[in-house]
Amino acid sequence: MERGLRGKVAALGAAVVLCAGGSLLGSSPQDTAAVVPVPAAGISAVQTRGVKVYVSGAVAKPGLYEIPAGSRATAAIAAAGGMTLEANPDKVNLAKLLKDGMQVNVPRLSARQLREQTAPVNAGAAAEAAGANTLVSVKTAAESGRGTAKAGGKVHLNTATAAELTVLPGVGDITAQRILEYRAAHGFSNIEDVMKVKGIGKGKFSKMQPYLEL
Repeated sequence: MERGLRGKVAALGAAVVLCAGGSLLGSSPQDTAAVVPVPAAGISAVQTRGVKVYVSGAVAKPGLYEIPAGSRATAAIAAAGGMTLEANPDKVNLAKLLKDGMQVNVPRLSARQLREQTAPVNAGAAAEAAGANTLVSVKTAAESGRGTAKAGGKVHLNTATAAELTVLPGVGDITAQRILEYRAAHGFSNIEDVMKVKGIGKGKFSKMQPYLEL
């Protein structure tokens, strides 16, 4: 009886093996091939690629820059270090949408305009020479390494260079760079927007405010 039971088990095992082999032989390569999904992110990656623009003229660092797609001219100028003192901001459309391969040129002031609008003066003598309307850094020349101030008394938030921003009370190189980065991403619609920049609170803003303009 035990011998008969073993025979039945062996026959059942052989049947299972034959069924499995037939299933494998009957399947086609197409049935077993893995399906590789196409990542949907491929389209968005192309859409978010940056554009290359050439920034020239009165900027701190003229050259070729890659700017995020959808940015405006102000972002390209900020990437090039901002406008210099000889720039003519009235001749630049800061809101112009950037396109790949375009040039952003910042015209310079004429010699006459430059003489009229920029007259660097010693920071220590600026308060006596021009009064409260002249921008004077509260830092000493020894601390800041800068002994000049911009005549006319104001720093333009939407066009100032990093060097010009560091003349403001309480603004160092790091804060100036943060202002440029915020301006490139959002721009300034009013002077109070500068408080949205990391590191600038109400106290620091109250010291900067007399010297800011849009």
